[in-house]
Amino acid sequence: MRQGALPTGLLAGGLLLTGCGASPTTGTAGSAPDKNPYATYESLTGQERTDRLLADAKSDGGVLDLYTSNTDIQDLVDGFQKAYPEIKVHAFRANSETVLQRALQENQADKPQNDVIDTNDLELRALDGQHLLHPYKGPAEAGLKDSAKNLGGWTAERFNAFVVGWNTDKVKKGEEPKDFADFADPKWKGKLSVEVGDWDWYASMHTYLTEEKGMSPSAVDDLFKKIMANVKVVKGHTVQGELLSAGQFSVALSVYSHTVDKAARKGAPVAWRPAVEPVILRPNGIALMSRPRHPAAALLWTDWVLTKGQRIIAESLRIPAAKSVPGYKDPIPTGTTTYQLSKTAETDTKKWNTAYDALLRGVPTAG
Repeated sequence: MRQGALPTGLLAGGLLLTGCGASPTTGTAGSAPDKNPYATYESLTGQERTDRLLADAKSDGGVLDLYTSNTDIQDLVDGFQKAYPEIKVHAFRANSETVLQRALQENQADKPQNDVIDTNDLELRALDGQHLLHPYKGPAEAGLKDSAKNLGGWTAERFNAFVVGWNTDKVKKGEEPKDFADFADPKWKGKLSVEVGDWDWYASMHTYLTEEKGMSPSAVDDLFKKIMANVKVVKGHTVQGELLSAGQFSVALSVYSHTVDKAARKGAPVAWRPAVEPVILRPNGIALMSRPRHPAAALLWTDWVLTKGQRIIAESLRIPAAKSVPGYKDPIPTGTTTYQLSKTAETDTKKWNTAYDALLRGVPTAG
C-alpha cells in the first residue's frame, strides 16, 4: 500500500543520509560493503545449494528477518515455513515508505536488522542507491521474465497492475468506460477516484499519452485538469478498494487489479474488464540486504520465493515474475495494451511529485 508521495530526497539518493559523513569503509548506508556475504553460496546449484543453505541457516539460529509492504506476505511466510519448518520468519510489515525509512535509519545507525526486503520498485531503487542491496545471482533467475531481471540490486517477484475499476451497481453492463479520455466528461463529476500517492501512476499515464499516443504535453495537462474536476481523493489502495465496493464512487482510476479481483471473488459488485487501456505494470521486488545477519536464510528465502513461491503469488491474484506458473492464467486479457512504469518517474521524481500534488490541490476527499 502506498500512503502518499515518497519523499523526493529518499529517491534522489538519501538526503537523510549523505550529509552524515559515513566512512567509505564502514559499510553503512551510502557506501558499498567490504565483503560479499553470499560469496560462499553463489556457485552452488540444485539440491547441493539448498542443503548447504538450510544447514547454514540453522547454524545461524534458524531465523530470517524480513521487512515488507506486501499485504499478502503471510501466505508466502506460511508456504516457506511449510517447506522449511526449521526456519522461523520474523516479518515486519508496514507501508512502503515506512519500510524504506526503517531500513535507511537502521543502516545509518550501523545497526542493520533485516536480511531481505520485499516492497515497491521506487523504494528498492532508493535503497539500491545507498548500496544497501546485493544483486541476486541464483539459479531461480533462469525462470523469470526478462522484465523481472537486471534491475540493479533487486529482482521483481511480482507485478502490480494499475487498472480502471468500477462498481457494477453504479456502472451498468454495456456502460463500462472504454477510453481514459472519456473521464473528462462532466457526467463523471464526483464519481471518480484517485489515490493520493499515485504520482508514479500519473507520470506513467502522462508519458504514455505523450510518447505513445502522440498528444502534446499541454493537451495531456488539460485532459488531466478536466478529469480531476470529476475526482475524489482517497488515501491507500486498500481503502480505495473498500470504498469502490461500497459504492462511495463509481470508478477508481488507479486501483490495483488484484484489489478488484479479490473483492469480486468475495462477492463485491466490482470489475475492471474489459480493460481501459493502458494497464500500467509496476514491478514489486525482493532484495537481499548487503549486510544481512542471516545470509544463508536470506538466500534460501529468495530462491524459494522466485520458484515455488510464485504459485502462491499467483493464487493471491497477483501477477508473478516467473515465466511459467502451473495453473496460472494471466488476469490481463490477451491483446490488452500494457505500459511499464515510466522511466521519467525514476529520474524526475520531484517534477512528478510536484505536478501531481498541484493537480490534486482542492480536490475533495472520498468517504
